[in-house]
Amino acid sequence: MQSIEIEPRALIFDIKRDCSEDGPGIRTTVFFKGCPLSCVWCQNPEGKNKKVELSFNADNCHPHQCGTPCLDVCPEKCLTLTQNKININRDVCTTCNNCCDVCPTGALQTSGYWIGLKELLYRLMIDKPFYHSSGGGVTLSGGEVTQQMEFSHHLLKALKAEGIHTAIETSGFFNYRRFKELLLPWLDLIYFDLKLIDEADSLQYTGQTNSLILKNFSKLHTSSKVPVIPRVPMIPGITTSEKNLNGIAKFLSRHDIDDATLLPYNPLWSDKVAKLGKTLKYQRMSFMTYEEKGQCIKYFQQSN
Repeated sequence: MQSIEIEPRALIFDIKRDCSEDGPGIRTTVFFKGCPLSCVWCQNPEGKNKKVELSFNADNCHPHQCGTPCLDVCPEKCLTLTQNKININRDVCTTCNNCCDVCPTGALQTSGYWIGLKELLYRLMIDKPFYHSSGGGVTLSGGEVTQQMEFSHHLLKALKAEGIHTAIETSGFFNYRRFKELLLPWLDLIYFDLKLIDEADSLQYTGQTNSLILKNFSKLHTSSKVPVIPRVPMIPGITTSEKNLNGIAKFLSRHDIDDATLLPYNPLWSDKVAKLGKTLKYQRMSFMTYEEKGQCIKYFQQSN
């Protein structure tokens, strides 16, 4: 009997080329879907769900002009027209993509798609000369890349075989044993988010306690030769308090780490939430001021 080899596949929602903020040099960043956390300020809300989702941009929808072909092709009849406005019953939507295929304005789109290992590698290798000339490479992000650890293992191993620098951006919420076995040997750099130092605050704002995250950070710092760069997202009113930033700084100091990357809040994620038919749980709609960022730096440095 012949054996059948099944190609690994991953559920991703974006591939961004020419990235400069996700590691050294010119990079391509792959964004994986699925995350164990549910941060109320999530910058990539389309990366939370482990399934393909329907994205609807109401501003691009013009039912009186297009003839609403989406209504006719939906097998579940989850699309309806009321007062010249398309409504979506997401509880019965199966993301069959029929409506997306016929939407003439692109108002209806699929958020997330499956991709095979060979195709993804082909797309990443296009920029191999730029990686090598700039000291860049490939960064795996999300969502949470460790939610798809088997695929990420095959991808990272293949990239390292091509001599490409690899990095990941992680929330730190993962099984350390599997991470150490499947991902760590093929990583050159780890960006590790430290959001909240208080366990109760972590549970309230991310949906999970921070115990596993802090343990994983400590293990990586003490037992791994791979550089681990701590990053703190500055979320006004949540992570920017003196108590939190001073607490994170003291935690890092106990590991002989004197600095971290403070990531200023970006409010542009809020539009994505509406497109996914979800409700905003965090209402800050403006960028941080110079004074706010300066105060965060001051709080973080107070423990040094």
